[in-house]
Amino acid sequence: MARPMKVARTAPQPKSAPQRKKVTTRSAQQRRTQASPIARAVTQRDVTKRTRRFVFAGLSIAFLAIAMMMLVVIFQTRIAETQLNIDKIESQISAERDRYDALRHERSSLREPARLVSEATAMGMVPGNGTDFVAVDSLTVAQVLVSTGGVDPELLSVSHDPLVNYGAVKSTIGDRP
Repeated sequence: MARPMKVARTAPQPKSAPQRKKVTTRSAQQRRTQASPIARAVTQRDVTKRTRRFVFAGLSIAFLAIAMMMLVVIFQTRIAETQLNIDKIESQISAERDRYDALRHERSSLREPARLVSEATAMGMVPGNGTDFVAVDSLTVAQVLVSTGGVDPELLSVSHDPLVNYGAVKSTIGDRP
């Protein structure tokens, strides 16, 4: 329960010749009560309310600080995971570019004219002696068109240019084959 505290007050003394002060021994409680002009009773209940508020505020601040630190850790972890994925994709891109370059080099070596001549002669082919042009009469051309059902004009036109991507590929790989 609450216990009121008693405050001791001294009566004012008349002004007279300076006197020597008496040296007295006072307790800390007496010094505190004499230092404050208005002393009020502090109950145990007031102390516990104040302490509870202080503890609650401290715990709230600590909880918020820990929650913020956990959020920062989670955020940094997600950044690290994303960076690992990006690094993995970049290494795959680099490997595929190297593979593409190797395939282009292989294709260019397979299409080399000297190699084609050697392969053709190994198969028994011989170079042609010359070129002769043969004239075809219009009746033969008409018979071929009728037998095939005519030629669709869309088939005769080229729908796309096969060299459209040539500039982009050359700018990517430079002078390599």
